[in-house]
Amino acid sequence: MKQTIEAQNITESMQNTQVIGGTKMSKFSSLFKHRKLQMFAVSGVVMAMLVVSLPSVSTMAYAKDSSLSAAQQQEVRAILKDALINDPDLMREAIIAWQAREQEGANTAMQTSLVTHHKAMYETKSDPWKGAATPEIEMVYFTDFNCPYCKKIEPSLNQLIEEFPQLKIIVKMVPLQGEGSKMAVDFAQTVWLNEPEKYLKVKDMLMSSPRGLDAAAIAKVAKLTATERWVGNTDERVAKMVDDNVNLMNELGIGGTPSMIVADTLIPGLVPYEVLKEQLEAAIAAKDKTQKSS
Repeated sequence: MKQTIEAQNITESMQNTQVIGGTKMSKFSSLFKHRKLQMFAVSGVVMAMLVVSLPSVSTMAYAKDSSLSAAQQQEVRAILKDALINDPDLMREAIIAWQAREQEGANTAMQTSLVTHHKAMYETKSDPWKGAATPEIEMVYFTDFNCPYCKKIEPSLNQLIEEFPQLKIIVKMVPLQGEGSKMAVDFAQTVWLNEPEKYLKVKDMLMSSPRGLDAAAIAKVAKLTATERWVGNTDERVAKMVDDNVNLMNELGIGGTPSMIVADTLIPGLVPYEVLKEQLEAAIAAKDKTQKSS
């Protein structure tokens, strides 16, 4: 869930299709990254201004041990100020150029990370899955039972399996939404490890709950699926499996759920079915082309 990474393709798709939502891993981390991005943006714009307006002095201005005198530094600032006032488009062009460089760097980093962690994504034997037992194409799906966006994307994933019988969806459960999420993941993962034939029914019933899961709701699902013995009786292997899933999300730079990876392309958030289908079809076509040429 090694195929060629198409990170740029999904970036373009997401620009044309609104991502409706996704549950974040950490509001604090998100805020920090946003502020850090702002600081980098300021630096990037200034550097771009220097490159555009003063190619002959940009290197000096950014050298750690700059030899510019106070008067020369003042002159540089005056030139930049004058350029921005008289040609505001310079700022827009600089920002666009900076964003393009940042996106290219982010795509490269994501591609490298996906390659590095390919085995953890697709070859973890303890992961639950649904779809084809002998798949031609695989998708990794990070999900949380209390994530409202995960609940909304489940029908689209089920539709994918119906339309593409060669697809296998590997489920990576992560408890990001409090104690109820943890109890649900512990219970569902334990069922998978001990009575895998009952897992999908358990998972679907937990996901279909219209409210946040708690002990009472989980107990009700257990009773309806004849899995009561696993409530509060978590398999000792589960803790490490869940930690591995959360750590994998961090290593891949995934910020929340739902997040899907197909053919090493990240699809974050609640996206329309058409986006999932488009990415899956592209992955299948790329794989077919590779097999024919080999």
